[in-house]
Amino acid sequence: MVFTRDNASFMNDYDLIAPFYDAEHGHFDEDLNLYSNFAELCGSPLLELACGSGRLLVPLAREGYELTGVDTSASMLKLAQEALEQAGVASQCKLVQEDMSSLNLGQKFRLAFIALGSFGHVYTRQEQRKTLAAIRKHLTPGGRFILDISNADVRYMEHLSGQMLHQGTWRRDDDTLLSHFVSPASSPSRHLLELMHFYEEHRQGDAVHRTVITTYLYLFERNEVELLLEEAGFGITDVYGDYELGAYEHDSPRMIFVMEVR
Repeated sequence: MVFTRDNASFMNDYDLIAPFYDAEHGHFDEDLNLYSNFAELCGSPLLELACGSGRLLVPLAREGYELTGVDTSASMLKLAQEALEQAGVASQCKLVQEDMSSLNLGQKFRLAFIALGSFGHVYTRQEQRKTLAAIRKHLTPGGRFILDISNADVRYMEHLSGQMLHQGTWRRDDDTLLSHFVSPASSPSRHLLELMHFYEEHRQGDAVHRTVITTYLYLFERNEVELLLEEAGFGITDVYGDYELGAYEHDSPRMIFVMEVR
């Protein structure tokens, strides 16, 4: 069941991206072992922020965990609900349409996580602080928080302003081809990327249908994330550079923080 909150009842960028999201990301599971292992360590209940279409909710629910998934996009949550029902695990997961920065679930969790760089879409310092403080309030004493931030790929795009990058092409079940292109533009005054997304749908013999969407992604440095987390009351236990828990370096693919509530 999706519980809609008044402060989240608006269309956002991911309502527009939702029809294309699973073709590109639905089968990505390189990070699943990371969350599964920490879920085994912490136990239920689990909280995923920016849960999207349920890519991680479904396999974790299949493992027997009780979860709450939060997202601002009603369209993404609808996809998540459908995926949970199809997998037969909908009873183990509550979905909530709410902004991370104003989180008010009336429940505490043993493990919370933001996967696949989604925290980068929180791009003002005020909202970043509010988001981390809200997550902190929803964790039990000794509870853990995992924050996965994109690193090497966004730094690569930072130097390609004005160019067009092909993210991939996928064939859907109805034989439609879906292609995703991104044109990045970096801000001269802020650590911020403007990403213009072009989704092109094409079936042989038909015209190409293009959808254009603009999103923004904050470019984090390790020291500023550490300061934000410490201000919010988190004790950082590890910082990893990939999903195999390799040590973080400046050019690592990911910047993954594992924390405990102090």
